[in-house]
Amino acid sequence: MEKLLAKKGIEFLSYTDEEGSQISYAFTNNMLKQGIVVVLSEWQYEGDEEEEESEEWEETSVELNGDEEAWEEDDSEEEAAPESLFETTVSVILTKGNVSYEFGVYADDRAIVPPIFLYRVILDLIDIISGSDADSLLEMLESVSTTVSSSEDFADEPETRNQIYSLTVEHLEKAARLLAEK
Repeated sequence: MEKLLAKKGIEFLSYTDEEGSQISYAFTNNMLKQGIVVVLSEWQYEGDEEEEESEEWEETSVELNGDEEAWEEDDSEEEAAPESLFETTVSVILTKGNVSYEFGVYADDRAIVPPIFLYRVILDLIDIISGSDADSLLEMLESVSTTVSSSEDFADEPETRNQIYSLTVEHLEKAARLLAEK
């Protein structure tokens, strides 16, 4: 995907974090200067023990005496190994003044998400960002997002607000470092 996005003038830089998640940043030089980055995150983790222990029932129709039906549990499955869970998300993060924002745009729990889906989502987001002026950008991103959060959501909790803002700034700085190392 990196080469395809590069043809459109978009940087696509990735790294693996300490937990083994793949984090990628997509941006134009102008976006990075403005403190805006598209973030693609791909996680794989083991399911919770509670989820693993939940019983699955498969109902089977059984004919009795020729015309009556009853349902019975199919307990033929033995205990299965824990399943891996997957999550792929695409969001836009940005800072405006002393406020950070995160717009969640795409989330998927399939093991493999078709790369063309992710390419199209990233390309469309960058098109929306590039085509918006500073006054309409937040409104435009909110209109295409499934979740929106802001450090201002925690105005009554200064410590939490500062942590959220700092995490956004760390992402922006990491994208800039990856670009400098390229």
